[in-house]
Amino acid sequence: MSLRFGSEGLGAWVLDRVPGARTPRRRGEPTEVDVRTGPTVPAVTLRLALALAGVAAVLVAATMPGRVVPVEVLALMVAVGVLPAVVPRWPVTAVLLLVVGARVLIADPASPLVLAALVLLLHAVLRLAAVAARTTWRTRVELAVLADDWRAALVVQGGAQVLALVAGGAAAADEDVWRVAGLVAVLGLSVLALTRPARPWWSARP
Repeated sequence: MSLRFGSEGLGAWVLDRVPGARTPRRRGEPTEVDVRTGPTVPAVTLRLALALAGVAAVLVAATMPGRVVPVEVLALMVAVGVLPAVVPRWPVTAVLLLVVGARVLIADPASPLVLAALVLLLHAVLRLAAVAARTTWRTRVELAVLADDWRAALVVQGGAQVLALVAGGAAAADEDVWRVAGLVAVLGLSVLALTRPARPWWSARP
């Protein structure tokens, strides 16, 4: 690298002076850098998937056995399900967890399949919201970022599914036990979502 011809060296100095070779850089402009990335998806697609997961989680919770959710309340719940995709930097994901958790507690016991679907959807919301919070509408997100720490995600999902199965199994024997198990599942997932990791993925080094 030549100090005499600038930080890019002699080649860049020559190209700046050949007509049509490239657009000349003005004095003081930053050095051009080419960054190669893997496959990417638009942030709009990411946020659309987040909105679908949030709305699906709300609908699954709203259709659980028990008291029918009024239309006005259901519309408000759907709006809360969409909020993490619209304003992911606000603490609306925690609000969504509280809304779904409250509905689970006041509803009648549901089947393990319903609880498993609810746990899976909420986990998807938490992971997508964490990435969406660091994007703008015009950002492109590398697929490798979405797949980061997938093994740890599988472990968390497996543990949450075990809690869902325990809750569903206890529903047939004791309603109070089911409610306690459901509360533990919601609180455990909330703690995993809101606790800042010791080594976040955005600052990890290989």
